[in-house]
Amino acid sequence: MASFHNDALQTLYSSVTERASAQGHIPLHSPGSAAQKTVDGKTYTYWRVYLASGKHKETSLGRAGEPATEAALEAKLLESAEMRALAAEVQILRKANFAAADNSSALTLATLFNAGIFSHGGVLVGSHAFGALLNSLGVRLPANYRTEDIDIGSTGSISVAIPEERSFLDILRDSGIPFLEVPELDSRKPSTSFKARGQPLKVDLLVPGTEAYETKALPHLRAHATGLPYFRYLVSNPTRGFILGKEHVVPVMLPDPARFALHKLIVSTLRDPSRALKADKDRRQAAVLIDALVEKFPDWLTTAADELEENARTRVATAATQALNLAPGLSERARDFLADLGARA
Repeated sequence: MASFHNDALQTLYSSVTERASAQGHIPLHSPGSAAQKTVDGKTYTYWRVYLASGKHKETSLGRAGEPATEAALEAKLLESAEMRALAAEVQILRKANFAAADNSSALTLATLFNAGIFSHGGVLVGSHAFGALLNSLGVRLPANYRTEDIDIGSTGSISVAIPEERSFLDILRDSGIPFLEVPELDSRKPSTSFKARGQPLKVDLLVPGTEAYETKALPHLRAHATGLPYFRYLVSNPTRGFILGKEHVVPVMLPDPARFALHKLIVSTLRDPSRALKADKDRRQAAVLIDALVEKFPDWLTTAADELEENARTRVATAATQALNLAPGLSERARDFLADLGARA
């Protein structure tokens, strides 16, 4: 049965995400601190921050004591205090077992937010989305949860207002993390993945496609994406969500949680037999979400099931029956829902 956070923690999460939703731009550096230097007998005020690369950056605010300098310092101190307060509350949530991204992933997602990816058609899918959906529902993390690659999906177009000479790779590098294109096995195909040098972090672009897993162009981003079967169902009707980082809270767009759960069941049937453990993980994630949704929003599951594509229903029915055997701790209502799905074959 789904385990929920207590009311106090869910209220804190709501407060943190409400404040985060007001952000127009997310700083990609540490909160910072003031310093002074004396040059030729004159004292100047500087503001020092640490970047994602670990290097520090100093910005001169002007001559110490001058009104313009003091005003600039006041603004920096206020921003810094807000960042520290938000980071302190995020730490409480992380310690309470809310899903959170590692620092590099959070900075990458913040960079994509700053570029307008999520306000122009981009949807975060995959394990980071699963964790964010659990947070939004107030569900405590299952023991076997682990975040993986950043998967950015869309219905086929992301229209970001970026200069023509810039690309999706350029946007990723704005994070300060050294991203590179990942070559495809077939050298004739353009890359659809980007990897951080020296780190396991990888970003994939995904769009609706077929079981041929074709490569499709995203002209607005000067990039390409992998086409996936049944993907349009997942990324249609997205909802607002948030990623907790080490110090940041990043607003993103997420799949509808009920569609995410049923799509996980579909994906489990598409896995190659050699990826049986991955398929089991898909079914377990689906079961965790279904268990929470039957408790809080059962109508969402009914609607998502009714909106399944005809040729996906048999796949969902097969996987639902398998999920029942994988998750013995499910509530009776969740088991009934999965059993009903299984009977639709």
